[in-house]
Amino acid sequence: MDDQPPTPRSNRRLTARRACKLTVRYRSQQGWHPATAMDLSHKGCRLRLGEDLARGTELMVAFETPEDKGGAPLEVEVPGQVIWSRREGLSHQVGIHFDDAPPALSAILTRA
Repeated sequence: MDDQPPTPRSNRRLTARRACKLTVRYRSQQGWHPATAMDLSHKGCRLRLGEDLARGTELMVAFETPEDKGGAPLEVEVPGQVIWSRREGLSHQVGIHFDDAPPALSAILTRA
């Protein structure tokens, strides 16, 4: 019998993701589609959506925050690539990696 503890799984994420529930949209070759961002960081996000996207798919993700007290909503579009995809019940979830997130994404993260 082996008394060694199991090897811990490494966290492959480069930055910690912040849990959120933002209504977003993404654009692939077929045009814009609605989705929900389940978590978000400067380097990526997890989206819940209604279709299966293949690993490696290039897309654009548009984030928009609701209006806050006295302020306008913030909007930003970020290019990304699907790094994983899986079915979750009746929907699909995908992990998106951002190579170069614009500075405006920081403001979205603070409001998310």
